[in-house]
Amino acid sequence: MKITFIIRDLGHGGAQRQLVLLAKGLVREGHEVTVLHFYDGAFRAELESGGVQTICVGKKSRWDLIGFFLRLVHAARSIRPEVLHGYLAESNLMALFLKPFCGSPRVVWGVRDSQTDAHLWGALSKLSFRLNCLLARFTDLIICNSKAGRDYYAARGYPIATMHVVPNGIDIERFRPQPRTASDTLTFGLVGRMNPMKDHATFLAAAALDPHARFLIVGSGDDAYEQQMRDLAARLGIAERVTWLPAQNDMPAIYAKMDCLVNSSAFGEGFSNVIGEAMACGVPCIASDVGDSAWIIGDKAQTFPAGDHEALAQCMLAFQANHPRQRIVDEFSVEKLIERTSRLLSQKVLWLTTGLGSGGAEMMLAQLIRGLPKFQHVVISLTSGGKHATALREAGIEVHSLDMPAGKPTLRSLWRLFRIVRRTKADILMGWMYHGCFAAVLARFMRLKRIPLIWNIRQSLYDLKHEKRGSALVIRALAWLSWMPQRITYNTQTGAKQHEAIGYRASKTQLVPNGFDLAKWQPGTPVAGRIGRFGRNAPMKDYTTFIAAAKIIAQKRPQTHFIIVGAGTEELEVPDNIQILGERHDLPELTASLNIAVSSSAFGEGFPNVIGEAMACAVPVVATDIGDTRWVMGETGRIVPPSDPEALARACLEILDAGILQDLDARQRIEQQFSLRSVLLQFNSLLNAPHGSSESAKLPVSVPLTTPLPHS
Repeated sequence: MKITFIIRDLGHGGAQRQLVLLAKGLVREGHEVTVLHFYDGAFRAELESGGVQTICVGKKSRWDLIGFFLRLVHAARSIRPEVLHGYLAESNLMALFLKPFCGSPRVVWGVRDSQTDAHLWGALSKLSFRLNCLLARFTDLIICNSKAGRDYYAARGYPIATMHVVPNGIDIERFRPQPRTASDTLTFGLVGRMNPMKDHATFLAAAALDPHARFLIVGSGDDAYEQQMRDLAARLGIAERVTWLPAQNDMPAIYAKMDCLVNSSAFGEGFSNVIGEAMACGVPCIASDVGDSAWIIGDKAQTFPAGDHEALAQCMLAFQANHPRQRIVDEFSVEKLIERTSRLLSQKVLWLTTGLGSGGAEMMLAQLIRGLPKFQHVVISLTSGGKHATALREAGIEVHSLDMPAGKPTLRSLWRLFRIVRRTKADILMGWMYHGCFAAVLARFMRLKRIPLIWNIRQSLYDLKHEKRGSALVIRALAWLSWMPQRITYNTQTGAKQHEAIGYRASKTQLVPNGFDLAKWQPGTPVAGRIGRFGRNAPMKDYTTFIAAAKIIAQKRPQTHFIIVGAGTEELEVPDNIQILGERHDLPELTASLNIAVSSSAFGEGFPNVIGEAMACAVPVVATDIGDTRWVMGETGRIVPPSDPEALARACLEILDAGILQDLDARQRIEQQFSLRSVLLQFNSLLNAPHGSSESAKLPVSVPLTTPLPHS
């Protein structure tokens, strides 16, 4: 992805340091990163050495406005970024103003503080602040480096729905504990630029109440302010116990001189880099309750009200060393910063699906979403939630359930769909199953923006008479609308041909079969004579044929044991030698325990997951010749005509009589042709394709499956 950051200058500062760490990390992730800056600075060389392109626009003076903006437009147009990321207030405005000049990229704002001293600003700065508050709603994403900053700006008109918190990252390799010189006297340190915002006066007043400790103040900035603070230390009688140092480069060595770091800021802190760095060096911290300091420290007892020197003195007097480094490693490392930001900057995919309950299509959707972490995923289930909705939420995926009655959309559910679509601002729409594809078409119109639309058809279509009336209408409507999506994926060859036969655009077809997690589905220890039929109780599954075949098998081999697993199967009437287990959550273990896996479906199967799962477990399979069963099985197992219990029984008896317990060729076929890894790679390519461009038109309309794919 082409990401362009915009920042005022590259001089020494906390925001600039974070930009350098983030930009270099995104380059390592494979992104193409450019930094546009108004003024030069010391960090430029470090950025360029890390593979980041830098362009200095060169703002000549405060009133160099028109010429400066034209130079900025020229630079941005030459890059054609996919993401324009402002860093700090005036850069945020520039990112938004540049959007129409360089191909309408996503605009991201970076909020790096939690409060402002706007009452001290001049008229131009106040106008800039007001413009930021008014125009924030036109951005695509706002990344704050603190919860406090998010809350502060949300209260001033920033849209909370597009605001996300990504804390600063601390270089835990650079900032680590160092050997210290043993001393009976505690040293409290304060690190920060010489500025009233840092409130050195409160720190010095508290220091005067601790007669035994020593104090270290590190920082440069306003010389007049620094002299005022030195004079204050003298008046308080602590000048001999206070050491003053200018800004330092080797900060780990400075933190090693401290027993405890104090941050006494009066306002304005978002995410305090100083606190994070000190904690990474193993130095305990005390801080004013400003910004996210309490969250970073993780202990409210180590904070005090801003400006309250007596409360700070109490914290210092009660101070006991703790072990703060691990919290920084776990929550606030540079790697976490890069990972969180990269995820937010990645394309947002909105999946619209009929449901998230039990079923092969639903399971495949959940596996895809969890297996593609480089994208932001939002899922809308038209019906109520299900087991996969719960699992996805637990994995941190945003999931919405519209709770539509089956086949009966309501005004309330459509209004909810509209609001979610508008709020999500997706980059790609993915319809999943028929009703999900139709909902994706509606979402395309609701989005009011031309964005890629992809349909995913998950079943074969033998006869519309087998479908419910509402479903049949949706299927026919999709045929008329099939000019809209950039791609229509099918998981079966048969399904693709059947849909093309009723009017689905063949030029849109892309074949991506289901994939199986080979780490989950593994061979086990089969139980001789155990035959299983897995699948929900539905007419297309044809349990009648399986039960009839089981009776024939039992007559010739009475010791054979049969099990049925699936939702609703408890309603079946079966003989004593067939055990109904209902819906289960230990399917890999149950599958691996089978001597034979049976699929008796009479119609409607697209890509039969139960067959692929059994093959992955090296279980011999007997299946009816429906959908793409023959393609999936290849030369393994036995294939019989549908609705023929005698043929089904005969094939099972052949395997039992031959004493075959496992079919390792079946496992090998899944490894080579249908691994989950290969499917994830294909969907990753599909989502990354430049849809709607000339390059998109060159994509293959089907995926060749004759060449073995890499093993999972």
